[in-house]
Amino acid sequence: MKSKRKIRSIKKENSANQKAWTLGIYEEFPKDADGVIYVRQSSLVQMQKNIHSYEMQTDKFLEHFRNMGCTGHIETIADDEALSGTLDIHNRPGMTRMIKMIESGKVGWIAAVAVNRFTRDPWLITPGVLMKTCYNHDVWIATLRMHFNLKDPYCQRVFMLEAEEAARHLEWMKLVLGGARATASSNGYYDGRWLVPGYIVDRTDPLRKKYIVYEPHATVVKWLFRRFLELDGNFYELGREVDKMPFLFPMFESWVDPKNISRFAGSRKRGGSLIKEGPYQGNYKPSIHGIRSILCNPVYIGWWLPLDGGVVENNHEALVDEAVFTYAHKRLSSHDLNGERQKPLRVTRNGETKGVLKKVLRDCNDEPMYTRYVTNEYNTYYTSLSGNSLSRSYEYSVLVERLDKVFLEKLFERLEALKKLDDWEDRIEERLTTKKAAREYKENLMRKSITEAQEKRSAIMGMLSDKELPLTKQMRIDYVNECAGLEKKIKELQESLDAADEEDGEDEEVTLYQIHSLLPNIAEKWDKLSFDVRLRFVGAVVQMAVLEDVAPSWLKLEIHWKDAIGNFADVGYIRRTSCNRTSWSQEEEARLREIYPKEDAAVILQALPERSWKSIMTRAERMGIKRDRGRKPNSFNVNTEVSLSSSQKDREFEEAEGVSPSVPGPQWRLTSRSLRLTRRRSRRVQSREHALASALARQPA
Repeated sequence: MKSKRKIRSIKKENSANQKAWTLGIYEEFPKDADGVIYVRQSSLVQMQKNIHSYEMQTDKFLEHFRNMGCTGHIETIADDEALSGTLDIHNRPGMTRMIKMIESGKVGWIAAVAVNRFTRDPWLITPGVLMKTCYNHDVWIATLRMHFNLKDPYCQRVFMLEAEEAARHLEWMKLVLGGARATASSNGYYDGRWLVPGYIVDRTDPLRKKYIVYEPHATVVKWLFRRFLELDGNFYELGREVDKMPFLFPMFESWVDPKNISRFAGSRKRGGSLIKEGPYQGNYKPSIHGIRSILCNPVYIGWWLPLDGGVVENNHEALVDEAVFTYAHKRLSSHDLNGERQKPLRVTRNGETKGVLKKVLRDCNDEPMYTRYVTNEYNTYYTSLSGNSLSRSYEYSVLVERLDKVFLEKLFERLEALKKLDDWEDRIEERLTTKKAAREYKENLMRKSITEAQEKRSAIMGMLSDKELPLTKQMRIDYVNECAGLEKKIKELQESLDAADEEDGEDEEVTLYQIHSLLPNIAEKWDKLSFDVRLRFVGAVVQMAVLEDVAPSWLKLEIHWKDAIGNFADVGYIRRTSCNRTSWSQEEEARLREIYPKEDAAVILQALPERSWKSIMTRAERMGIKRDRGRKPNSFNVNTEVSLSSSQKDREFEEAEGVSPSVPGPQWRLTSRSLRLTRRRSRRVQSREHALASALARQPA
């Protein structure tokens, strides 16, 4: 009789030893201690779209620890959303806060879904610092894969291996996804970049794709360079000429490969120049920045810039002569052809003109108002310009000297009031102390990273110098390359540390303390301060100043103070010395010729609402128009100072706002923080949390 054959089961047994081992880990894990869950996704796009990843890293992960039996307070740190894991600790606010909590003894464990959420540092400096900090303060690191008790050498080795794998995975993905492209790029072949006007890609050989000239666009590029030279380098005049054209680059011809059209820079969804509607739909009209980019791009002299750096000269047919290109490049580019920063010719730096508001002053369209020196007047003005992306036109201006005087009077008034606040000095000192402590902690993290990098370098150098170690030639090459990388990283960290020390003088709290030290008589000392110091003082107390042209004879100045002064805005109405100095239009002159001889002054002012009576009389005299009313008087006295200098719109504005043209100096109003600043902040300073909330709100329930 045949014996029964025993069949081996592949079902995993739930052995008593395994169960005991698992329970042992959970028993050792500090379940009663407070903990931190660290959350990070690498980019803003991932943060907005991968909401399930965020949920898994937060809500589900928190539930995981509660199911384990963790009873302490668990804090979620998501400050590093949209930040790369390759960044140093001091450049990640969330990681910095977590390290500080570990060192303070507030937590017994930290967690992330995987080690690669903590770090992808290729030099293993960040995981080294994190591991040593946790070791010194008896803090566990937990992931879904494993709990790391860093007092155990085995856990230390596994943690560092996983950190190394996280960094290598990133490099491996770059190599897999972009290695072939980088190789092609270094040989001067097309690498998938956006195509510039004047060239398309020759795809007849799919392995050796190169730029070839596309004549319909190349002709336009040549004209841009030639016209810029003919205009003696007047870039904005070139922009105005292009603005008058219906389009600059014609639509592609039917024979052009659709792949070339889709990769054309003008076809980009953001920042493209494609005309999408109207009679010229399908053609292209770049912005002023696009034209500048064309005139500064060395591709037009046959250069190719590979993805990994360097340059391949004479790579393809040039469109312009090198001398013509150099002429444009030197006048427009902020970097020379070696990549070093340069000052473009004919550029006046913002710092060369004086005006204490020039860093904070904006017009009613939230555009910066720059200082402009008028040579024939020997005066400097704050000027508002408007227009489209190609050309700008003058809107309004005010003398720098006059507006600075108005602002400084209000500034000194506000600072004078601060002298009466007993706690202002204490508040400034408290802010200074807090900021100083944060800066010192950041510098300490940099020093820890430098020390970790130096130790790693020393360990590698020790292995290289040990002749008894059986190192192959390739291993030695790898170690030498790693040493070179660590030396570069150490230098980079040291430069960041030195730069942090140099920033002390620019600190806003330091500036506020300096202001406080001058408070007894700051107005008398103001002119003795250097201009840079005055700019820093203004920047420390002013969030934003807005100058608006509200009526022909009136300007409105809003000063939004920072918290050091108070959470409010001062609004002042400033009367100009003259009414509406803009040029008369043909329509205005025709209307003046029609009604000036016979009509009452009130009727004339109503018909020309932006002109004062004095301006009207002066213009009529220049045009040779005379009054012909005999002895019939006007309905009001036009010979008073106010009547002569005010327009109809001025009177309507004065009545609506309750301001008087006869009051000398600005007329001030005190308001709470206006909607202007609130809207500006909501538009420009969207936090990562708001972006995430918006993404979550878009998901179906």
